[in-house]
Amino acid sequence: MSVPSNREHHYRNLRDRYTNCTYVDGNLELTWLQDESFDLSFLQYIREVTGYVLISHVDVRRIVLPRLQIIRGRTTFKVNINEEEFALFVTLSKMHTLEMPALRDILSGSVGMFNNYNLCHIKTINWDEIITGHNAKYHYVYNFTSPERECTPCHANCSSGCWGEGVENCQQFSKTNCSPQCWQGRCFGPEPRQCCHLFCAGGCTGPKQSDCLACRNFFDEGVCTQECPAMQRYNPIKYSWEANPYGKYAYGATCVKNCPEHLLKDNGACVRSCPPQKKAVNGECVPCGGPCPKTCEGVQTVHAGNIDSFSGCTIIEGSLTILDQSFKGFQMVYSNYSFGPRYPMMHPDRLEVFSTLREVTGFVNIQGYHEDFTSLSYFRNLETVGGRALTEYFASLYIVKTSLRSLGLRSLQKVHSGSIAILENKNLCFAQGVDWKRIKKSSEHNTLLQNNKKDEECIAEGLVCDKQCSSEGCWGPGPTNCLSCAKYQFEDKCLPDCDTIGGMYRADKKLCKQCDEECDGTCRGPGPDNCTRCKHVRDGPFCTRACPTSKYAENGVCLPCHNNCVYGCSGPENTIGPRGCTSCEKAIINGDVTVERCLQKDEACPDGYYYEWVGPQEQGPLKPLAGKAICRKCHPRCKKCTGYGFHEQVCQECTKFKRGEQCEDECLQDHFAVAGSQECVPCHPECRGCRGPEASDCFNCRNYKIYSGGKPGDNSTAFNCTATCPSEMPHKIFPQDNIGPYCSAEPVGQPSLADIEPTSTILFIVVMVVIVGVIFVVLFGLYYVRQRAKAKENAVKMTMVLTGLDDNEPLRPSVKPNLAKLRIIKEAEMRKGGVLGYGAFGTVYKGVWVPEGENIKIPVAIKVLREGTGASSNKDFLEEAYIMASVEHPNLLQLLAVCMTSQMMLVTQLMPLGCLLDYVRAHRDRIGSKALLNWCTQIARGMAYLEERRLVHRDLAARNVLVQTPQCVKITDFGLAKLLDINEDEYKAAGGKMPIKWLALECIQHRVFTHKSDVWAFGVTIWELLTYGGRPYESVPARDVPELLEKGERLPQPPICTIDVYMIMIKCWMLDAETRPSFKELSDEFSKMARDPGRYLVIQRDHLMRLPPYSSTEAKDDMIRSLSSGIEGPEALVDADEYLTPKSRGPVPVLPGGPTSITTTTTTTSTSSNSPPRTPNTKNWPMGHLSADSPTPQNQRNWELLRYAAGMQGNPLATAAAFVARNQQQHPDMQRRLHLPQDLQNALAAYGAEQLKQRENAGSSMEEDCCDPAASRREAQVGSLKLDLPLDEDDYLMPSPQTSQGQTTYMDLIGDPSKLSGENGEARNGGFRTYPDFLQLPGANGVKPTSVDNPEYHLVSNEPTTPVTPNPATQTLGQTLGQALGIPITQPEPAGTSAAAPASVAGAAGPVFIPHPPRSSEEESDHEYYNDLDRLQRELQPLKPLRRNETTV
Repeated sequence: MSVPSNREHHYRNLRDRYTNCTYVDGNLELTWLQDESFDLSFLQYIREVTGYVLISHVDVRRIVLPRLQIIRGRTTFKVNINEEEFALFVTLSKMHTLEMPALRDILSGSVGMFNNYNLCHIKTINWDEIITGHNAKYHYVYNFTSPERECTPCHANCSSGCWGEGVENCQQFSKTNCSPQCWQGRCFGPEPRQCCHLFCAGGCTGPKQSDCLACRNFFDEGVCTQECPAMQRYNPIKYSWEANPYGKYAYGATCVKNCPEHLLKDNGACVRSCPPQKKAVNGECVPCGGPCPKTCEGVQTVHAGNIDSFSGCTIIEGSLTILDQSFKGFQMVYSNYSFGPRYPMMHPDRLEVFSTLREVTGFVNIQGYHEDFTSLSYFRNLETVGGRALTEYFASLYIVKTSLRSLGLRSLQKVHSGSIAILENKNLCFAQGVDWKRIKKSSEHNTLLQNNKKDEECIAEGLVCDKQCSSEGCWGPGPTNCLSCAKYQFEDKCLPDCDTIGGMYRADKKLCKQCDEECDGTCRGPGPDNCTRCKHVRDGPFCTRACPTSKYAENGVCLPCHNNCVYGCSGPENTIGPRGCTSCEKAIINGDVTVERCLQKDEACPDGYYYEWVGPQEQGPLKPLAGKAICRKCHPRCKKCTGYGFHEQVCQECTKFKRGEQCEDECLQDHFAVAGSQECVPCHPECRGCRGPEASDCFNCRNYKIYSGGKPGDNSTAFNCTATCPSEMPHKIFPQDNIGPYCSAEPVGQPSLADIEPTSTILFIVVMVVIVGVIFVVLFGLYYVRQRAKAKENAVKMTMVLTGLDDNEPLRPSVKPNLAKLRIIKEAEMRKGGVLGYGAFGTVYKGVWVPEGENIKIPVAIKVLREGTGASSNKDFLEEAYIMASVEHPNLLQLLAVCMTSQMMLVTQLMPLGCLLDYVRAHRDRIGSKALLNWCTQIARGMAYLEERRLVHRDLAARNVLVQTPQCVKITDFGLAKLLDINEDEYKAAGGKMPIKWLALECIQHRVFTHKSDVWAFGVTIWELLTYGGRPYESVPARDVPELLEKGERLPQPPICTIDVYMIMIKCWMLDAETRPSFKELSDEFSKMARDPGRYLVIQRDHLMRLPPYSSTEAKDDMIRSLSSGIEGPEALVDADEYLTPKSRGPVPVLPGGPTSITTTTTTTSTSSNSPPRTPNTKNWPMGHLSADSPTPQNQRNWELLRYAAGMQGNPLATAAAFVARNQQQHPDMQRRLHLPQDLQNALAAYGAEQLKQRENAGSSMEEDCCDPAASRREAQVGSLKLDLPLDEDDYLMPSPQTSQGQTTYMDLIGDPSKLSGENGEARNGGFRTYPDFLQLPGANGVKPTSVDNPEYHLVSNEPTTPVTPNPATQTLGQTLGQALGIPITQPEPAGTSAAAPASVAGAAGPVFIPHPPRSSEEESDHEYYNDLDRLQRELQPLKPLRRNETTV
C-alpha cells in the first residue's frame, strides 16, 4: 500500500489494466484513489479474482463490482495488527457503499472491514453465506470517536441484507437456506433435490455441472470439472499412451487449448517457469536428461573461496586453473600490493562440484599436488574442452607436475583447439596408451607426453587397462574407464556379453541396453511390449504398473471392464461393488439398496422399475452413483410404474387386479374381476360373491333367493337374489341343508320367518337382560366383600404381632422357580399384550398369567423366542431360563415359569417402571443422593450374589437394571450370563457383538470374562447413574476405546460425586483385574455411604428431592388392572411378588380372655393327615374367619403347632389339637366355628407369649429388604408384619389426619423395661413381656377400649367412661384382640355394660390416662406431635425392626 509517486498516472494504469477484464489472474488492488471524481466503471466486467481484493484509501463515493462472483484467495493479504489472512480487505476509505451484489463465494481467506469512515450496509450482509474457507472469519472494526454514519434501510424486497440502495443490491442466498442434504455445497432452492453439483461455487441454476454460476475447480467450455482433460490418453487398441486431441491446459481456473505466449506449457498446465530438472524448449518444459544447463564464468585460480560457485554448472565460459596453492591456501595480494582475503586450505574432494560440468570453453590447467589428489574423476562428465583460450604453451589441456595416478576423464570426447601437454607427472599411468588423435581435433597442435611414470612400472603395479577395453586405451583401471569396448558396451561399462548382467538385451553389434522397467527379468528388445515376463501386470502385449481405468487386473493380466462401467472396475461383473464396476451411468437397484446391474446411459429402465435421480451430495449406500440415474423396483402390485406405490398416479399397469384407483393382489370377497382388464368390480348388493354385476350372477345371497325354475338347492338351478320376497312368492323358506333361505309361492312345511321371528327375538332379549343382571350382582358382591376384607386386614395384622404368633417364612409357590426343573405352563395360561422391547433371542411382551386351577391373574413380562430360529437358539434360550431359575435374590429378576410351545416363552416378573437408565434420565430433577447410593448398593448386592454363585453376567449396564419401585431395582438380562465350574476362574466367549464401552480391556482383547470384568462394568453402570444417564465415551468411536484404555484414559468424574466415590470407580477400572475390588467389598462400601449420602454426593437442593410417588396400593392395582383388562372373569389381580411371597397373615387361632372361635374350612385334605391342607391362596379374609387350610405361613405354623402338640400326652396343646381334628372329621365339607374351652385357650396363649419372645430376639438382626412386596407398597413394618401406613420418602412414618371420634389424645407406645418384672422383681407372665399399663382388655377396671389408627400414636380416652364388654358368645378371635388393643372395628358397640372381663396380664396396674386438649384433624396430622428428641431420632434414622424392649412401630 505504498503511496504512488503520481496518483493521476496510477489511476490511468489501473484503468488501462482492467478495462474489459473479466478474469483477474492475481490480486485486485484499488489503493490511493482519493479523487471523488474518478470513474471506476472499468471494473464492471470483472467476474473472478484468483488472489485477494484490497481496497484502501479510496474516496470515491460508490465502488461497484456488479459481476464479481468469486474471490478464490489463492494468495491472501496480511496486516501487522492481525495474524488473519484476508481474501477481501477494505480499510481507511471514505466511500459510502461497496456494491458487490453478485459476490457468492470466497473460497479461502477471511473478510476484514477496518476503520472505514462512511461505509454503509456492509454490516447487513450475512457473511456466513459467502465465506467458505476453513477457519475463515468476518472482522469488522470501527475505532473512531464519532459515531458511524446512519444508513438508509435496505429495499423492502430484500429478505436479509443488502450491498446498497435499490432492489438490485439485495443479497442473494445459495447456502444458508439449503436443505441439510446440500451441506457440502450450495443449492438453487430449499428442497432436498435442489442441490448444486459439488463442482459448483457461488451457487447454481440447476443440478448439473453446466448450471454452476462459478466453478470450484476448473471451467471447461461452460461446464465445471474436477480437472481439465488430460493431454494424453490411453489407446486400448494399441496398448499405449497417445496425444489426446481433446486435451487442454489448466490456466488458473480455466481449461484452454493453448497457453498464452508469455507462459510455458508443462504437464498439462500453463506455468511462468519450468520446474526443477526441466528446461524450456520451444515454449514447453522438457526433461533435462541430466543436469539442466547452467553457465558459469571461469576463474583465474580455483580455491576455497570460489569453489562453491561452480555448483550445478554445466558450461564454464572461460578456463580452469588448479595449482598447489588451491589445496594449501594462500594470502591474496592485489596488483597494488595490498592484501586481500586469506583463503584456507581445500581438500581435493571439494572438486566434486565439477561432476556436472560438460564443457569448458577455454583451457584446463592442472598443476596442483596433494597426496589425495590422484585422479581427475571429478571431471568424469566433461565432454568438451573448447580451447578458445590457451596456456602460454598453446595448450588447452595442460597437466604438469601433479600427484595424479590416472586421468579419469572417461567422458572426454573433443579437444577443439590447442595442444595436449601431460608432463612431469611421476605417478601417472594410462596416459601413454590413450589414442589422443581421436580426441584432439586440431592438426596444428601437438601432443606432448613426457617424463610420466614408466610403462614397466605401471605394468608391475597392475595399473593397466581392463581386458574388456579396446586398443584405443583407457582413462584408468576397470571396465568403466575404456575409451571404447573390445566386445559390448552397456552405458559406460564394457562387457563380454549382454547376458552377463540380467535385464538387458543386445541393441546392435556392440551395444547392450537395459530392458524396460516394467520387465521382470529378461526381454527381447526395447519397450514394455518386449518383456519376457511383466513385473506388475500385462495389458495386451505391454507390461504396465497398473491397469488403465477401463480394465481390471486378474492373475497379472488386464481384462476389460463391462461396457456399462465408468471410472473403472474391480472385476467383470455388471454391478457396483467387489468384482464389479466403480460406478455406472445408470443402475438397477434392489429393495436392499444394492445394485442389481448397470445400464447404459441412454438405456431405459426395464418393466417393473421406475427412473430416479441420485443427488450429487449422496453419502449413503448409493454414493458411487451420486449424480447418476437409477432404476428402482416398482411396488409388487405394479407391473409398470413411474414411482413407488400402487395408486394409478404412479402405477401404470397392475400386476394382478385393479380396484378403483389402486392395484390389489386379489379382488375383495364381494367383487369380481372383469376378464381382460382384470378390474375388480363390486357385485350386486344382494350377492355374497359373484361372477358378474347382476343379481343373477351371485354365488350366494345375502337375504333370499328366487329360483327361476327347477328344484331349490340344486346347483344347476339358476336363481336371483333379493332383499324381500315379492308378492307372488310371499313365503320365506329356511331349509336345514344350508342352501340358504329362499322365497316360495307355497309353504314348504317349515315355519316362516314371520312366524318364528317375534318369539325368538323376545326370548333372546329376556335372556340377555337376566345375564347382565346376574353379572352386575356378582361383581357388586365381590367388590363389597373385598372392601370389607381389606378394612379388617390391618387389625388382624396388629393382633398377630402383639401376640407374637406371626411367621417370617413366606409362602413358596408349588414349583420353586430356583429349581433346575423349571415350572412348565401351558400356552392357554398366557395372555400377551403390547411389545415392551426386543432381546437377543426374541421379543418381550407385557401380559398376564392366569395359573391353571388358581383364581388369580398375574401381570408378567413374556419373552418369546423369535420364529425361524434353530436348535442352537432354543438351547441358548433354555440356558438363559436355567440361569434365571437358578438365582433367587431380591435384586435379581425372578423367573416365574417357562412355556414350551412352538414359540418358547420365558415368564418373568413385570417391572412397571422400566429400566433404570430411562428412569434416571426422566426424573433427574427428583432423584437425591440417598436414592442413587441405595440403587448402587442394591446392584452391588445382586452382583455379589451372582459372584457367590459363580455366575458371570457379562452385560451389566444401567439398561439391564429394571425398576420395580422407586426404592427397589433388579438386575436382568441373563442372556449373556455364564456359569463357571467349581475349578474355573474365567470364561472365554466365542465371537459375536459385545458392549465395548462397558467391557474391561481383557474382555475386548481376549474375550475373557470373569467376576472382575463384571466389576469393571459395575463401575461404568454407577457412572451412568451418577451422570443421570450419561453415555460413556460419547464422542469416542467404539473401535478407539481399547487404545484409549491402554493409554490410561478413563471416564471423567461425575459432577455430583466426591473423590471418595470416584476412587471406587477408578478401582473398578484397574487394568490389573486382580486389583479390582470384589462385589462383597463394593456392597459394603456403598451400604456404608448410603447411611450418610450427603457426605458422598453433592446435589443442589438434595434435602428437597423426592422420588416420583409410587406408594399407593390403588395405583399399583390400576396398573395391574390395565394390563389384565382384556381378560374376563372373576380372578383376583395379584402381583408376582404377592403370588410368590404373600404378605397376608392369619389371625391367632386362640386367645385367653374368653371363649374364642376358630373358623375352619376343609376341601379334599383331612386334618388327620398331620399336614395343613393346600388350597388356592386368598389375599384377604374377614376378621375372625380364617380357613384352617389357608396356605398362609401363619396358618401353616398353627397347623404345625397343633400337629406337634398332638403327640405330647398331658399337654394342653394336645387336647386342643385333638379337639380341632375331631371337629373337622365330623364336618369335613362345611365351615365350622370351633369354640375352644377356657383351659385350651390359656395353653395356646402361653405358647403365643413364648413365640413373641423368640420373634423379638430374632427381629433385632433382621434387615429390611427393599424388594419385599410390602416394602414396595410403602408399608410400615413391625417385626415381619407390614401395614399399609403412610411413610415419607425416607421411610419415616407420617401422622395422618384423624376423623373426629370424640375427644382423643396421643402418646408414644414405648415399652418400659421395668414392666418385665413385678414390683418385687419376680417375672411377670412367665418372664415374658406384658402389655403396657395403659393398654387394657375390654371391661378391665372399667376401661373403655382404646383405639389405634397408627402404631406411632395411641388413641386413649380423654375421660373415663363406662366400659362396655361385647358378647363373648358372638365375638371372634380377631374382634376380641382388636378391641383389647384398641384397633378400630366396624361392628357397633353393644349398649349397656357387662361384668368386667379378666385382665390380660396378671397383676397389671389399672389404666393410665394422659389427658391432652382436643385438636382438630389438621393439627393431628402435623409432625409437631413428636417431642424434640423423638422427632430428631425419627428424622435421622429410618424405621427399624422390633427390639427387645420396644413396641414402637
